[in-house]
Amino acid sequence: MDRVVTMKKPDTTWMEDPDEIIVLVNRTTNNYILELPAGRVRLDAGRRMRTLRSILKLPQIKTLVDQGDLAVEEG
Repeated sequence: MDRVVTMKKPDTTWMEDPDEIIVLVNRTTNNYILELPAGRVRLDAGRRMRTLRSILKLPQIKTLVDQGDLAVEEG
């Protein structure tokens, strides 16, 4: 007799509020190593990174955005 295996769907999933998602854009010719709570991330010149709005609270990110090196676009 053949068995049918079914997977139970998880009761909860990780879903962020779409309004909290932004795109961080490197508008310079510099490559940056961003020191994030989860570890280092490299954001190369002209590249973009989809992330959460809360990243803007980090001092390094705030400084780069205030200087105009990084731009914030809505996700």
